[in-house]
Amino acid sequence: MRLKKIIYVLLALFILAGCEKVEENEKNETKDQEVSYAESNITYEQLEEYFDQFECGDIINLAHTHYLSNLAIPGKWKHTLIYLGSQEQVKAKIHEDSQYYQKIMDQYKTGDEIFVLDANSTGVKIRPFSAMANLDEESYLKALICYRFKKDDMFIQSFIENAMSYYGTPYDYEMNSFDDGALYCSELVYYALLKSQIELTSFTKILEYEVLTPSDLVQELEDRDLAEKIMLLENSEEM
Repeated sequence: MRLKKIIYVLLALFILAGCEKVEENEKNETKDQEVSYAESNITYEQLEEYFDQFECGDIINLAHTHYLSNLAIPGKWKHTLIYLGSQEQVKAKIHEDSQYYQKIMDQYKTGDEIFVLDANSTGVKIRPFSAMANLDEESYLKALICYRFKKDDMFIQSFIENAMSYYGTPYDYEMNSFDDGALYCSELVYYALLKSQIELTSFTKILEYEVLTPSDLVQELEDRDLAEKIMLLENSEEM
């Protein structure tokens, strides 16, 4: 029984970040995907070069080091987040009449911040991108991949509103993917899409759990032609 509890804790830690199955085509550059390489872990300063190429509503997966959760993750990607971006990027996708427009705008204190919406151990919140993968200190970020929905701005606004409706929802330590009372990172995206009548089905079986990993999420979006890869940034060691 004690061993089983330890395994459950490790699995809970694993979802604090995410998971994946590496596909060969993730290494292939296409006209819609920029591929860049860094010689060491990717810093926030390096990411700043690319923020203007992201759009509010993009889905971003991260691969990183140093977290205990990595030991239990069957693949490369560790965390899924919803990119909100700069004030101007939010304004380009979210109309000021949206019920969550002001709540998002209130997060900007200097006007220079870049924000994401994600679910981690403290629940569903808007956080600075710099808080991801220890970017605000010594970066743990090894790779980043960005996907964009093949949908119009009305869909993107609805998707963001759906995700924001879970603001403050606690973290899903029980990994119950079929109950939105608590959410892990990719589960937040799953339920935001479900509210838009898009149901994802690519779950990974881990012991008695069925988990929608970050890679399950984006792979199904791509396979169903719902989203396209926009950018891949990698540490050269990941090549």
